[in-house]
Amino acid sequence: MASIRRIYYGWLLVGVAFIAGGVNTGVGTWALTVFAKPMTDELGWSRTAFFAALTIYTALPGFLSPIIGPFRDTKHGPRLLMLVGSIILGFSLISIRWVDNLWQYYLLFGVLASIGSLGLGETMTQVILPKWFVRKRGKALGIAVMGGGMGPLLAPITLYWLVSTVGWRDTWLVMGLAVLVILVPLSFLLRTRPEDMGLLPDGDNVQHEEFPITQTSEQGSLTRGEALRSPAFWFIVLAFGLGGLGQRGFQVNWIPYLQDIGFSTQIGALAIMVYGICSVSVRPFWGVLGDRISVRLLLVVQSFLTASSVLILIYVSGLSMLMAFMLLFGITMGGSFILRPLLIANYFGRDHLGAISGMMRPFQSFTGAVGPVFVAAIYDLHGSYYWSFFMVMLGFATTGAVILLATPPKRNKTP
Repeated sequence: MASIRRIYYGWLLVGVAFIAGGVNTGVGTWALTVFAKPMTDELGWSRTAFFAALTIYTALPGFLSPIIGPFRDTKHGPRLLMLVGSIILGFSLISIRWVDNLWQYYLLFGVLASIGSLGLGETMTQVILPKWFVRKRGKALGIAVMGGGMGPLLAPITLYWLVSTVGWRDTWLVMGLAVLVILVPLSFLLRTRPEDMGLLPDGDNVQHEEFPITQTSEQGSLTRGEALRSPAFWFIVLAFGLGGLGQRGFQVNWIPYLQDIGFSTQIGALAIMVYGICSVSVRPFWGVLGDRISVRLLLVVQSFLTASSVLILIYVSGLSMLMAFMLLFGITMGGSFILRPLLIANYFGRDHLGAISGMMRPFQSFTGAVGPVFVAAIYDLHGSYYWSFFMVMLGFATTGAVILLATPPKRNKTP
């Protein structure tokens, strides 16, 4: 009787990444959109003060990532980070149920929840999965990052229902318990490298000819110091930073812009849902392309298409144009979530991804935190979003141009 072929453990980790990514995005940015009104109404906080916690939540990992980055490359590091982080995240969310003062909220959400999230999304997609997959890296990442896109689609609806049913305080309690119940058990499944389990990348039974065993060893990867000395590292940092500046500052201003030009809030919400569905559904497609075509070329095309789509929104004049923008922007931005970690792994190798990506994170966190303020400041200066969105378009286009300059660094061997 023919034996049943065992499923490669790396695909189980893809499932873990899918779930962890969805939880991470669901309890972060998108949760606050639900809690903003009931919490500020009851506690008397301004919206600016309320969302300041999100700035802390976004910026703090940038300061910590260079420190914990090398730990994510160790045999037990990612598992411990996810286990301890899930516990911290879960109990910090539970504790928000009893907040009465801003400092408590900033400590619990801005600081502790942010620290807890360090072992989730980015660790999985930028460090763990690229170590488990080489030839099928794009396919694996494409499936995994769909989870992060599910958070914005499902979390607001679920949380709105909970808030209306049990109130905002008990909703925080339920959300924290869900984090503990879901993520703590999953953390025990994490393994840093297939070699830790006597396996090979991609689930090969024997080493693939295109990737001999020596190419999955330390010889095939750049160290953090070597990466920092390569021009490619700094071109990637600049490109991804510009993209983050545009993305964060751009998207949070969609609803105000659409309201300014005459669209209702309901139409704006529907349009964002269209964007979310498109962005999530195309991610595996981008991943498969990344396994077959130059990732650098794909990123250049993706960046210029994203920049072109912004023009549609700048000159939008009806519902059909609005939906065309959301469709195109969703398709193109969906690719960035796969192509960016794919480029880093392909350029610098498997062995020191935690340390290298950790050095990139401060710049991305900074631009992500500054983006909303940057776009809003240009709006305040000119009284419209025209020049704000024009600068966003320029930022996306510049991202593509800079990626063109990021030629692969020289390595002894390339995984």
